[in-house]
Amino acid sequence: MRVTEGMIYNSTNQALASTLSKMSSMTEKVSSTKELNRPSDNPADVRSAVQLRDVLAELDQFGRNIDAASGRVDAMDNAMASVGDLIQRANELAISGANSSLSASDRQAMAQEVSQLIESVAQDAGAKFEGDYIFSGFKVGTPPYTVTGPGAVSAYQGDHGVVIARIGQASSMQVSVAGDTVFQPALDALSQLQSDLQSGNLVQPGTITALQGALDNLLASRSQVGARANRLDQSKTSLASLTTSNQALLSQLEDADMPSVITELSKRQTTYQATLAVTAKVMQTSLIDYLR
Repeated sequence: MRVTEGMIYNSTNQALASTLSKMSSMTEKVSSTKELNRPSDNPADVRSAVQLRDVLAELDQFGRNIDAASGRVDAMDNAMASVGDLIQRANELAISGANSSLSASDRQAMAQEVSQLIESVAQDAGAKFEGDYIFSGFKVGTPPYTVTGPGAVSAYQGDHGVVIARIGQASSMQVSVAGDTVFQPALDALSQLQSDLQSGNLVQPGTITALQGALDNLLASRSQVGARANRLDQSKTSLASLTTSNQALLSQLEDADMPSVITELSKRQTTYQATLAVTAKVMQTSLIDYLR
């Protein structure tokens, strides 16, 4: 088959166009540092990258859920710790109040302090996290207790709704405690101590026993909250490891191997320049032959 100048010209143009296209792709990779810049680059890898991004978005949501749950649990523990200190102080007063050497005025002064302790328990029970009452169940806009008078509080005003946090693909946990299960025994024991002191009589053994029971109940609740905090910490650690693994997989798919890409781009630029030089020489020779 006779090779004409037109055939040479067309073939050369196709080779140059192909090299330019590949150079453009390489330049884009260098500029973006990404191997995948459009779906047509590698449909299978693009699909896998999209799936990995969906996984990472879900893991990020779990991370935010864990952070919110941890903040809530920490607020609960702080409130319980404060109430524990109040019960300890009430127990000291109760032991003193069981001493027959105290005067009536001493007992009245102690009764007034107990009134302050009762109000303080109600205040601690009204702890909030992100604007919500954390010991009122689903009634997050209602305080569990309100002070109705000196040393007097309302009945429990919350409910027993259970707040659940989704902290993993197949993992959820309770992050709520009903206020009456935690604080009502303490309020009842404090009211009993207040009544004993106001009567001017000795503090009864049953009152001291009730205060100890209230403290034991509070410590048991704190233990449960502490276990939840530990589980949240473990979940966050596992989540961070899983996120790192998926980010590494995504990087393998999306990120360009910059040294290789730059080397390949340099080779193609050299090839392109050489092709241009040869083409110019061939076409010049053909034109001279034609003129002769």
